[in-house]
Amino acid sequence: MKMSFGLEINQSQKMILTKELKQSLEILQMNRFEIEELIVRETNENPTLEVEKKDEIDWEKYLKNLRDSSYKVYSNFFEIPDDEDSNAENYLKDNVNMYDYLSQQLRLMSLDSKVFAAGCYIIRTLNKDGYFKEDIRNACRNVGVAEEVFAEALEVVQSLEPSGIAARNISECLLLQIKDKGISDKVLENIIMEDIEMIGAHKYKELCKKYSIPSERLKAYIDYIKTLDPRPARQFASDENQYVLPDVVVERKSHGFEVRLNNDSLPSLKISSFYEKMLKDSIEKETKDYIKEKLQSSLMLIKNIEQRKNTVLKVAKGIVEEQEEFFLYGKNHIKPMILRDIAEKTGFHESTISRTVNGKYMLTPKGLFEFKYFFSSGVKDCDGDMVSNINIKNELKDIIDKENKKKPLSDQKICDILNLKGINISRRTVAKYREELNIPGSSIRKEI
Repeated sequence: MKMSFGLEINQSQKMILTKELKQSLEILQMNRFEIEELIVRETNENPTLEVEKKDEIDWEKYLKNLRDSSYKVYSNFFEIPDDEDSNAENYLKDNVNMYDYLSQQLRLMSLDSKVFAAGCYIIRTLNKDGYFKEDIRNACRNVGVAEEVFAEALEVVQSLEPSGIAARNISECLLLQIKDKGISDKVLENIIMEDIEMIGAHKYKELCKKYSIPSERLKAYIDYIKTLDPRPARQFASDENQYVLPDVVVERKSHGFEVRLNNDSLPSLKISSFYEKMLKDSIEKETKDYIKEKLQSSLMLIKNIEQRKNTVLKVAKGIVEEQEEFFLYGKNHIKPMILRDIAEKTGFHESTISRTVNGKYMLTPKGLFEFKYFFSSGVKDCDGDMVSNINIKNELKDIIDKENKKKPLSDQKICDILNLKGINISRRTVAKYREELNIPGSSIRKEI
């Protein structure tokens, strides 16, 4: 075999994340409280960075406005309207300690950067019960990782406390809990994976026959399953109302809707004039290099925070334009909308929209909503128009709320009712939406 040595020139393209771009992406996906924590941390560590002092509060004006209306958010002079869509609960936010608790555990683990990034995404997208409900392929696309990496990240998050967190369905949640307890019982695992609904339907004889086990053993299994928690994030719920400050405020004007940033409580940053002046003085090179480095870091942070504000505002305006009927007429008029719709409207990439809507809130005449609330897929009605799955879930919930509790409706019956209303939906989709609303099956809803 003949070997030879030589030089070859190959041209290739690859994306390199600069320090500035990396910080920009991190800041964009931060929520309001994380931004405030970042500002406090940076101002403590970087002497060239200062918080700009705001004007003294006009207390006389403040007290006058407070007396004028006890139903106004003073910082925004934004009156809460009295209509059916403006439920007080819309102005509250679920306790976010679950996300902080899980994130802290994740940071203590030695993980590959891509696995860590995917893990952070999974944690941020968990619902209030601690379930991960996103489509894996879409999630991989949003994070920018391969499915194998995402699967590894999901396994890591599912290993965190509380046991059962980040499950994709109730069966997986319960299986994670028995695995965490070191229990290995194939019959128990199969019952949880395949026949959990049969337990709810009290089909005990069929279960005993299927697994060839006596009724006493089945009862022991059922009693044990009842000790497991189908809502692993339950412990983070709080009886106290947790208020949040919105990132943007939407107000109705005569010409339409006005969308503006809410910067009332977010500190404004500026460069220290003292250190700027020091650069002009005759100082040692080492000191000058240190000041230059810190000034550059300060300028980069200020620029990225401003860029975040502009992006959030632009995305919020895009959402309001797309969902104008919702803001005019209420929740039953929300349209199906996906990330691509806002990406095309704003000119941003879908991954940028995904980062922007995460953990951001808007105060509207209809209440306080997370940006993500307005994104949903849909199905075609009998006229060929798209109906948002949020509207379908609202219809489904209304049907169940009005049902005869002694003869609750089956998923098929609910499916038939929705079809008669012009919503083309399958029984399987009804069951899926019912589970997402945490509504049990008809056998469990039945009242004796």
